[in-house]
Amino acid sequence: MRAVIVAALMSCAGMALNAATLGEEAQFVINPLGGTDFEVIRLRHMGAAELWCAAASYVEVRRGLSETTPIYVRSPLGPARTAQGRDGVVFSLSKTGLPKVARGNTLTVEEPGAMVKSVTARRFCRDAFTRSTK
Repeated sequence: MRAVIVAALMSCAGMALNAATLGEEAQFVINPLGGTDFEVIRLRHMGAAELWCAAASYVEVRRGLSETTPIYVRSPLGPARTAQGRDGVVFSLSKTGLPKVARGNTLTVEEPGAMVKSVTARRFCRDAFTRSTK
C-alpha cells in the first residue's frame, strides 16, 4: 500500500513539473514564415537552450510533429524578420539549401545548418526551466 501511495505522489509531482514547463513554453513568440521555416523571437534573457526549446515546442505542440523531427538553424540569431527591433532565429524543418555542418547535434544558434532533433531540443526546456527554480 505504501508503495502505491509513493508511486502516486511521484506521478503527480512529474505532472506538475511538466505542466510548469508547458506554461513557460506558452510565453514563446514563434512566427511561421511559410513552408518549413519559422522564427523564434528572442525574449529577455533567452539563450541558445531556450531558443531550441521554443523550436521544439513549435514542432511538437503547435505543429503536432514527431519528437524525432530534425530542426535546423536557417538564419542565425540576429535582427528578427517578423518583429521590429527584436532579435530572432529562423529555424527550418528542411535542410535544403543549408550548408553541411561538420559536427552533429549542437547547442549553437549562430551557425546555419546546425541541427538538433526535437526530442533533444525538448530536453533543453527542462534544463532551462528547472535551472531557474533552484
